[in-house]
Order: sequence, then structure tokens, then C-alpha cells
Amino acid sequence: MAAEKKIFYYELWGVVRPFWRSKEGWAAGAMLLCALALIVFRLYVSVLFNEWQKLFFNAIQLMNAAECTHQLFRFVGLSLLFLPLTGYQRYLRGLAQIRWRSWLSERYTGKLLDERNYYRLQHVADGTDNPDQRIAEDLQIFSVETINIVFGFIEAMGSLFAFSAILWNSPGSPEVGGMKIPGFLFWLTFFYSLTGSWFNHLMGKDLSAFNCEQQKFEADYRFSLVRLRENAEAIAAYGGEEREKAVFASHFTSVIRMWRNILRRNRTLDWFFSGYNQLSFILPYLVMTPRFFSGAILLGDIQQSASAFSQTRMAFSWFIYNYGALAKWKATVDRLIGFEKAMAKSEALQQTKLIRETGPAMEGLRIIGLDTWLPDGRPLLRQITLDIPSGSRILITGPSGCGKTTFFHTINGLWPFCGGKIILPTKERVLFIPQKPYLPIDTLRQVLTYPDRADCCDTAMMIHVLVDCGLSQLCDQLDEERHWAQQLSPGEQQRLAFARVLLIRPQWLFLDEATSALDEASEERLYRLLIGKLPETAIVSIAHRTSLRRFHERRLDFDQMNRDVSVRCAER
Repeated sequence: MAAEKKIFYYELWGVVRPFWRSKEGWAAGAMLLCALALIVFRLYVSVLFNEWQKLFFNAIQLMNAAECTHQLFRFVGLSLLFLPLTGYQRYLRGLAQIRWRSWLSERYTGKLLDERNYYRLQHVADGTDNPDQRIAEDLQIFSVETINIVFGFIEAMGSLFAFSAILWNSPGSPEVGGMKIPGFLFWLTFFYSLTGSWFNHLMGKDLSAFNCEQQKFEADYRFSLVRLRENAEAIAAYGGEEREKAVFASHFTSVIRMWRNILRRNRTLDWFFSGYNQLSFILPYLVMTPRFFSGAILLGDIQQSASAFSQTRMAFSWFIYNYGALAKWKATVDRLIGFEKAMAKSEALQQTKLIRETGPAMEGLRIIGLDTWLPDGRPLLRQITLDIPSGSRILITGPSGCGKTTFFHTINGLWPFCGGKIILPTKERVLFIPQKPYLPIDTLRQVLTYPDRADCCDTAMMIHVLVDCGLSQLCDQLDEERHWAQQLSPGEQQRLAFARVLLIRPQWLFLDEATSALDEASEERLYRLLIGKLPETAIVSIAHRTSLRRFHERRLDFDQMNRDVSVRCAER
């Protein structure tokens, strides 16, 4: 258990440390120091309020109208001083929380996008569920709650220090055999709070795990709803509404089941907490009332000691009051630590056995002794050697599952399970077009030039390529922002991808079944367009249709190549 806690705190420090060593962290730290100073001053005013209670109620008991009036004016002055202190320290904490969350969001989105980690995460088995939630929700909870918890604890300890002295010297402590017990009310508060915190922990120790599971189930449920929106046409075509209802119901059942577990545990804690508070309210009066009736103390002494007892008890009971927040925070930290580990594993996947170099453009793109394998180690492609000169056209064929798309992913730097050598042409644009092109939710002109900026091409050029690719109906919609992946048919999306190629004009183009949704006449038109408009561009296509062979000079059958390698290995 001790070793696990040590590891947890070490990993937590790894998440916290980078920000507070940055320039933004220094600025946020200055804000928090100001907030801390305000908290100290507010505690001082709270002590003055505590003293005020004694003086005011003593004046009432002694029927001293002048002193009573004086204390009422003093109360107004203390209140005017106290109220802005709370508002400003929370405001400064909020500014620091905004800075921290902004920095964390930039850092984590950067790490997710750098070196295409977002793609490689799917090859990491653990700690990668719903990375969108980790960034959008967990970072918000972590940055806000960490500062709230730390400052809440500091304020509680400051209150404990300030009011313990008052409680220790309280004249309301009882006497046993004519001898006064030193600090009786302080020790009563300490043992009462310690006992309550221990019972609270025993009853609520599973809340952290429950909250972690709840966040996961909520994210899974939300993701399933997003999937419905993204795949509305396909689901409608299949008539899969009942199946989707069953998926939603399954995810939501998990949410409700864990929610009920949390509610039942919180119900038990609420019962205990309510009784704990009620008993703590009456305890100081039970102890001090006998001395009041004996005339040993005044009413103001009781009020001051009762107030100090309450403040000290709340400080000692900080753990109880914040148990739910601590459980939620712990669950969030566990998820972020898991995400950090997954990102580290994803980054480690970049260290493949593949050698990537750059060479002169005149030598083309060269692949030497390329091997690829599946994540479980099974071989996929073996000893692929290929030269792709500038302006050449190569067709890659083979049955599904033989490694054609993986071959493209390897050249593109996506597939980590590979070895061999790839020499890429220097300073020349390489573009990969998948079977289902990505269309961002943006204006059509931004979609046309993705991932480049729209200002790289003028409007006349965009209209020209749209017409050439059979999308003339879109020419007047260049500045309209839509969810184009839902607005356009699969064939129109593939035509749009070809229009994008004509605008970007890459020197090396890889097409992965990029015309599979088109008829043969449209496919022929687009390939003739590519060859005519981009004669110097090398085109490598993956296709199952034999109709594409006439547009390529060479054909590679991966299935036959793998068999030939297997025969050569067997002969050796």
C-alpha cells in the first residue's frame, strides 16, 4: 500500500510539475500567492469576528447599551472588510485555474497530434479510452479541483492554527475535582473530528473507484451517441435502429448502475455527516453550560468558545467535508496518469526498426527490404523493394488483408510495426488519399484545400477543378460552412478528394481505393484528369478493379510477392 501511494504521488508530480516550471506557471503562482495573502488576512478578520461575538453577547448579558451599539457598528465595519476578501481570492484562484487549464489543454492536444500519436494510440491496449474526454473534461476537473483542494486545505490549517489557541484558552473548559483541564475543548474537538474522519473514510473509500468507472461509462455513452450522428446514413440504410437502441441501453445501464452505487454510498455518508454535524453543534454548549449557570463565565464566553469549537472542528474535519471532491479528483488523476502512460507508449512506438532518409528528388522514392508485421508479431509484408520514379504510375493489387493499406501507412509514417529502409524525395509534397476522405466541418473552400489554408488558391481555380471533377453544383457554395461528410454522397466525397489533389498538386500521390464509390466512367474521367493535369506526379494506386490497369505502367501483386518471398525463404 505504501509503495502504491509513493508511485501515485510520483506520477501525480509528473503531471503537475511541467506547468509550474513554465512562464505561465510563474504567473499563475504569483496570482495564487496574492490569493494566499488574502486568505491569511481573512483569517485574521475571522478571529476579530470571534472576539466580537464575546464582546457583543457579554454586553447584552450585562445590559450595556452603549457597548452593544458600539459592537454593532464594529460588526458592520468587519463585514464590509470581510466580504471583498472572499470574492477577490476566489477571482485570483479562478484566473490561475484558467491559465493552468489552457496550458494543459495546449500541452495535451499538442502531444496527441505530435508525431500522429492520436493514430498510434489505437495500438496501445490500456489507458486510452475516450482521449477526447481526458482533454475536454478531465483537464478541467484536474486544474480546478487541484487548486480548490490545496487552498481549501491551507485555509483549513490556517483556521485550525488561529482558533485552536482561542479554544485552548477557553474559560469554558470543565473542572474535575476543582481542577481545570487544560485545553479540554481543543482535545474534545480533535478526538471527535479524528473519529468522524476515520468512520467517514471506512464508509466512503470506494467512492474514488466508483467515480472513475462513472466517468468512463458516461464517456462511452456519449461516444455512442456521437457515432449515431456520424454514421446516420449507414445505420438508416441497414435499418439498425433497434440495434443502436440496444447499444445505447447497454451503455446507459452501466451509467445508471454505477450512479446508483455512488448514490447509495453518498446516502450512507450523508446520514453519518448529518448526525456528525448535529452532535457537534450541541457539544460545546453541553460542556460549557454548567460553568455558565455557576456564574464562572459569561454568555459571550460561551458564544466565543462555541464559534471557535465550530471553526476548529471544521478544520479538523476538512477530510470529511471534502471526501466526495477528493474521490472525484483522485479518479480524474488516475485517468490522466493512465493517459500519460498511454501517450508514452504511443511515443515509444515511433522507435521502429525502419530507417527513414531523404534523398534527391531525381532519384525518386525508394523502398528497400521493407518488412511489416501485425501488433502480435505475425508477418504481413516481407522484403518489399520498390523504386517509384517521378511521373511513374504503379498499381498495387492483391486480396483484402494482404497488407496493401498497411504498406501505404508505413510509407506515410503511421504504421509502427515495420523494418527496412525508405528514402523519400527532399522538399517534395507527398499526399495520401484514403478510401473515405476526411472532410472537416468548415467552409467548402477550406475543405477543398485541407490540410493547407484556403488562401493558397483563388476562387476561379477552385471553381475550375470542381467543374472538372463533376461537382459543378457546389460552385456557388464555397463560403458555406456545413457538415460536408453528411451532406455529400460517398461518390461526391471521393470526387472532392480528387479536386483537392488538383489544387494541392503533390509530386507523389498515393490513392487507396480512392474511386471505389464511383462508376467506371467517372473513375476513368478522374484518372485521365490527374494524368493530364499532373504529368510529373508519381501515382501509386491500390485497387481491386481491373479497369484501372490501363492508367498505370506497372502492376504489383502483393499476394504473389509474399508467396515468392516465402518460397525463397523455404529454399534457403
